[in-house]
Amino acid sequence: MPDAPWCPTCGHRLDRAGSPNARQAGPASRSGRGRGIWILVGAVLSFAVVVGAAAWLYLSAPERQQEKPIATLTGSVVTAVAIQGGSAPTILVGTDSGLLTSEDLGVTWRRMLVPGGVRVIAARGASSPVFLAGQSLWRLAGQDLSRVPTDLPASAIEALAADPSKAGRLLAVVSGHGLVISEDGGRSWSQIGGEAPADADALVVGGGMGSLFLATRQHGIFASADGRSWANANGFVNGALPTRDIAALAYDPRSGDRYVAPNGQVSTGALYAGTDLGLFKSIDDGQSWSDLPLRRPIQALAVSPEGLRLLVAIDVNGNVYRSLDGGTTWR
Repeated sequence: MPDAPWCPTCGHRLDRAGSPNARQAGPASRSGRGRGIWILVGAVLSFAVVVGAAAWLYLSAPERQQEKPIATLTGSVVTAVAIQGGSAPTILVGTDSGLLTSEDLGVTWRRMLVPGGVRVIAARGASSPVFLAGQSLWRLAGQDLSRVPTDLPASAIEALAADPSKAGRLLAVVSGHGLVISEDGGRSWSQIGGEAPADADALVVGGGMGSLFLATRQHGIFASADGRSWANANGFVNGALPTRDIAALAYDPRSGDRYVAPNGQVSTGALYAGTDLGLFKSIDDGQSWSDLPLRRPIQALAVSPEGLRLLVAIDVNGNVYRSLDGGTTWR
C-alpha cells in the first residue's frame, strides 16, 4: 500500500480519512524543533555573557577594589601626617614619641626623636620648613630640628596649619584662646576672633568660598572666610556627611576639580575629610560630600600640595594607605 501523504500545513502524515496523524512527524516538524532548540541555547549563552560582563565590570570598578596598606606603623600612636611637596615628596608622620619620615612614598620609614612627641604638623612647599607642635613648637628644615621660642603655650595647640599663600604665616586653634595667627614662623601670635568651635583637631587653609576649614570630633566640619564666624560645612540632604566624628582634613588646590556656585562664584580644588567611617571628598567647600573607596576609620590624612594627586591616609591601627590618583584607588 502506498504511504499516506504529508499534511502541507502541520507536517504530520495524513491517515486514510485525511486527518493528520500526530504520532508520525514529518521532516518539517523535526527541523522546526531543531531550530527552536538552537535559538534557546543561543539566548541562554547570550544572557550568560551579558551577566558575566556586567559582574566583571561591577567587581572590577575602582570603588570596589579592596584597599591595601603599603606599611603598618607600630610601636607608637600616630597623631598626624603631612606631605612636604616637591618632585620627590617626603611624608612626615607625627607620633607620641617623635617623628617618622619616608622618602619613598611610604614604603620605608626613618625615626626622629622629638622630645615631648608630635601632636600636629603644618607643611608647605618643598623649600619651606615644617612646623611641629607637641609639648613644644618645633621648626624642621631638612634634617635640622630646632625649638621655636614662642609666646604661645605649645602644649595647648589643638590644630595647626601653614598658609600656602605666604611663607612664615601659621594659624592655630589653641585651647582657651580660639583661633590665633603668626606672621613670623610661630614666634609671636595674635588672636583673630572669639572662641573657635569646640573639640577642634584639624585646620586647613582652603582657596574657595570658605578659606578656613576646621574639623571636630563631635560636631563635624566648619568653614570660615575670616576666622571670626563659622558656618556648618557638613553638607545637606543627600550630600551630607554620615558622621560628625572628623579626625583629619586635607585640601588639594590642584586636584583638577572645579565648582560653579549658583551665584556664579567659582571654586577649585578638593577638600578631603578623614572620619570614623572612612574618607570623603567635597568640591564645593563642604556644601556636599561624596564617599571615596577607603572605608577605614581614619586617624590622619595628608595631600601633596604640588598637584601630584598624592594622598596618604593612616587608620586607627597604624596602617598606611596611599593613593596616586586623588583617592580613586588605594592599591
